[in-house]
Amino acid sequence: MSNAYQKSFESQTKLLITGEYFVLRGAQALALPLKFSQKLMVNAGNEGPILAWESKIHGQHWFSASLLPDFSVKETTSKSLSYTLSGILKAAASLNSNFKIEDPSCRVISDMNFNPGWGVGSSSSLVSNIAHWAECDPFELNNLTFNGSGYDIACARSIKPIVYEKIAHLPTFREVNFQPTFHQNLYFIYLNRKQNSRTSIQELDLSRITPTGIQTVNRLTDELIAAKDLQNFQQIMEEHEEMTGKILRKESVQKLLFPDFQGAVKSLGAWGGDFVMAASNAPEAYVRNYFHAREFNTIFNYREIVSI
Repeated sequence: MSNAYQKSFESQTKLLITGEYFVLRGAQALALPLKFSQKLMVNAGNEGPILAWESKIHGQHWFSASLLPDFSVKETTSKSLSYTLSGILKAAASLNSNFKIEDPSCRVISDMNFNPGWGVGSSSSLVSNIAHWAECDPFELNNLTFNGSGYDIACARSIKPIVYEKIAHLPTFREVNFQPTFHQNLYFIYLNRKQNSRTSIQELDLSRITPTGIQTVNRLTDELIAAKDLQNFQQIMEEHEEMTGKILRKESVQKLLFPDFQGAVKSLGAWGGDFVMAASNAPEAYVRNYFHAREFNTIFNYREIVSI
């Protein structure tokens, strides 16, 4: 690990626009890398062999831990966070035997410029950074630790929006041009609670996702990217929500929470938490006031959050 000292890494966060759940069965999903990111700075320490880890949010201390040469936790301010961190580091070492703590020690600072409770990729950006530090495959590391579809790992280093799919269980993605001319009518709203994607996936019977459903998602993904006007975009959002609702046997977020909204609202990622996307031709003041009145106060317009 000594040759990794004085290095820095940075990975972006993401939002999944289409293909939630279906992407696990090979559907094509549109995902957007965001302006939010997580940085990882690795430097030599002054005592060892110990890994001194500190995580920050906007430069402010969040949690810290001291790890032993086998990446087990010696001391920590958060057992749950350090347990996850330890698992990622151990998994990285299993993929690259040269990744290990040596004398002198090493000091690592990880800093996020976003709220990890938003569910936009605090875990995936961390996995991406550690994989590049450990010189192992980030998709393999993700499979060993969080075992999601991997679209968030693909977004972590992408410059542009991507269409992601798994072909024969292998991650495949391509960058696409997705910047709607009506992007000023698109908003992203946090629903005030982080959804556990792993739990949400475990609760779904994936056998209910049929080849026909996958083909429909692929079509909707292509149509959403190609949409020329806001009305068509909203229609595609609504069709996607209706189909996903039937698979999940749940009401859409718009029917449950926002039935009187002047526009379309779509869940992003796991249903029931994290962010939704709203598309409306109403003035921005209306959109912000509508969600503020319902105590949803974290609202971004497209340009504020998406890397364009």
